[in-house]
Amino acid sequence: GPCRARHPLSLLVQAAALAAALAQGTLPAFLPCELQPHGLVNCNWLFLKSVPHFSAAAPRANVTSLSLLSNRIHHLHDSDFAHLSSLRVLNLKWNCPPAGLSPMHFPCHMTIEPNTFLAVPTLEELHLSYNGITTVPALPRSLVSLSLSHTNILVLDPTHFAGLHALRFLYMDGNCYYKNPCHRAPEVAPGALLGLGNLTHLSLKYNNLTEVPRLLPPSLETLLLSYNHIVTLAPEDLANLTALRVLDVGGNCRRCDHARNPCMECPKHFPKLHPDAFSHLSRLEGLVLKDSSLYRLDNRWFRGLGRLQVLDLSENFLYDYITKTTAFRGLVRLRRLNLSFNYHKKVSFAHLHLAPSFGGLVSLKELDMHGIFFRSLSETTLQPLTHLPMLQILRLQMNFINQAQLSIFGDFPGLLYVDLSDNRISGAVRPAATLGEADGGPKVWLPSRDLAPGPLDTLSLEHFMLSCKNFSFTLDLSRNNLVTIQPEMFARLSRLQCLHLSHNSISQAVNGSQFVPLTSLRVLDLSHNKLDLYHGSSFTELPRLEALDLSYNSQPFSMQGVGHNLSFVAQLHSLRYLSLAHNDIHSRVSQQLCSASLQALDFSGNALSQMWAEGDLYLRFFQGLRSLVLLDLSQNRLHTLLPRTLDNLPKSLKLLRLRDNNLAFFNWSSLALLPQLETLDLARNQLKALSNGSLPSGTRLRKLDLSGNSIGFVTPGFFVLAKRLEELNLSANALKTVDPSWFGSLAGTLKILDVSTNPLHCACGAAFVDFLLEVQAAVPGLPSRVKCGSPGQLQGHSIFAQDL
Repeated sequence: GPCRARHPLSLLVQAAALAAALAQGTLPAFLPCELQPHGLVNCNWLFLKSVPHFSAAAPRANVTSLSLLSNRIHHLHDSDFAHLSSLRVLNLKWNCPPAGLSPMHFPCHMTIEPNTFLAVPTLEELHLSYNGITTVPALPRSLVSLSLSHTNILVLDPTHFAGLHALRFLYMDGNCYYKNPCHRAPEVAPGALLGLGNLTHLSLKYNNLTEVPRLLPPSLETLLLSYNHIVTLAPEDLANLTALRVLDVGGNCRRCDHARNPCMECPKHFPKLHPDAFSHLSRLEGLVLKDSSLYRLDNRWFRGLGRLQVLDLSENFLYDYITKTTAFRGLVRLRRLNLSFNYHKKVSFAHLHLAPSFGGLVSLKELDMHGIFFRSLSETTLQPLTHLPMLQILRLQMNFINQAQLSIFGDFPGLLYVDLSDNRISGAVRPAATLGEADGGPKVWLPSRDLAPGPLDTLSLEHFMLSCKNFSFTLDLSRNNLVTIQPEMFARLSRLQCLHLSHNSISQAVNGSQFVPLTSLRVLDLSHNKLDLYHGSSFTELPRLEALDLSYNSQPFSMQGVGHNLSFVAQLHSLRYLSLAHNDIHSRVSQQLCSASLQALDFSGNALSQMWAEGDLYLRFFQGLRSLVLLDLSQNRLHTLLPRTLDNLPKSLKLLRLRDNNLAFFNWSSLALLPQLETLDLARNQLKALSNGSLPSGTRLRKLDLSGNSIGFVTPGFFVLAKRLEELNLSANALKTVDPSWFGSLAGTLKILDVSTNPLHCACGAAFVDFLLEVQAAVPGLPSRVKCGSPGQLQGHSIFAQDL
């Protein structure tokens, strides 16, 4: 029962016992916070109203980082951090947010005593953002990085930063904008930051500034001034900043028809960028002029910027200018160019032809042209880019393209990724006869340093589908209007290794002829379509196919009386990953899947409960997958899983997922029928007890997830025989205790024992507390996430609440 009210003397005795426990190092050292790797003490989201003062017995000298994010600390005292002699990083964000940023719009003012941070002479990184402070507090000379963003600080002058010679990073964004309104424009006094001789990074975004602050430190390498109201820029504004490598002045004169937040329209005849505004910035590598209402590009802006590698011109009005500009001619080191959303209001162009000067961008690796709105993609659209030796990434999504000649990408020597998603492409387009010979002239294929695919022989026990990141050429045609696939769509694309066709309306019966040109294809994503799997020869034209995603093609499987042929799987001799997930497969399919190569199968979101109810018809459905390692049977409406069903799963299985079914019973001894099984996931079922037997002797099980069930009872010794068990998740169940008898000697070898979100009964002297303290290194979130469910006065509190 709950602890009865105690005599004050007994409370003193309890306090003495607590002190003794801390001295012996048994209780977690930094209650109510949690010690994490690399000297981090995590006190986030604990509703603290003051900074915790950790016991002298705790290894306070080892604390290098303290995070107090999202608490309710409104006052900081001189002594709060003085006992942390090695503290280097302190995070106090979101304790007392300004009214405009508070969820309830309550005003909050944080007070900081003068020596709060001066008492920490080791401090290097201080985060005070999202707090109602109005002035810069006194700071130690050791500080390297300071974050004062989204506060109420509106004035900066030289006295605020006196002596901070080590400071390199200063962030003061969002102190005056629509979410954090201010009564007057912020003032950065001329020379306010000049004494910061080592400052390299300064961010002053979203501050309603109308001019570049004067006399900034010449050491600056990064200057971020976006989303202010600086509508004129002259050479003297950036005069002494010759070390600048990154300059962001975007969003100062916005095009509001594309704004996602409150927007002030750019004044007429602005912005005014002087021809020599940037010409003296010879070290500049990144320049952001996005969302600046630019209709033209002045060649002189880029004079002297021979080192420029990244140029962002997105969200302007350059739709016409990019067809004739010569402004890019001298940018021989440019690697990334963003021209996205340079559309004409309410207009989509029939054609777009890039200016010949794009052909001079010999170092260009990535070009973003999405959201320009042109309807036809042909040989002439991107012709100047064809011979760029370094070009790897082309982004053309969201352009309303309905006619796309995909074969043009066969002319690009080093392309890794082309994104044509979110267009209106509906099929193949014949090359126009007037455009000359498509294959004229010899081609030189330049090997790229980034083309080599990563190692594929090791199979991760987490991933059921191959990523395209490691492959040398990917084409994304997802979310278009494709209804059928014709082989001529992919003419001259034999180099393609990964193809995304998800979220179309492809409803044809694939028969082995659709992808004939794609002889190198290794990953094919056809999820979210309406494919008809009728032919046994489906996809057999793809000899190197390793991963096939057919998930969310449920419509054909829901058609009454229609049969489905999955025999094609046996003929795909390179296939290792297959997803048939979320198809509601329940009847009239092949009785058995066969493959000698398949290693991972996602069969979640189907109706195995119905299939296995048909006698022996589908009993051996998975048995022919001789090399299968990973199998996902989640969300299959399973109420029972009989031993004979498990016995007919592939013996090679190492991971079995059965999440989100309706299993109220599991025959644990039947795990012996899967001799290689290492991971079993039974999360979010309806198990109420672990009582029928125990985990079998000899099982190789290393990871068992039983979270999100209703387990309220565990038989003593249940886990004892699973000698290899390392990770056990019992979170979000109905456990009132955690008993060492469940584990025996295994408790000492567990690496993870998650018992959070259980209604533990915190009676006086509850034995489970001592046990959890013994294995605390394995218990994630022990100080804050392992909570009492009873008695009532402790419900929702840490299991150590009655001690503290």
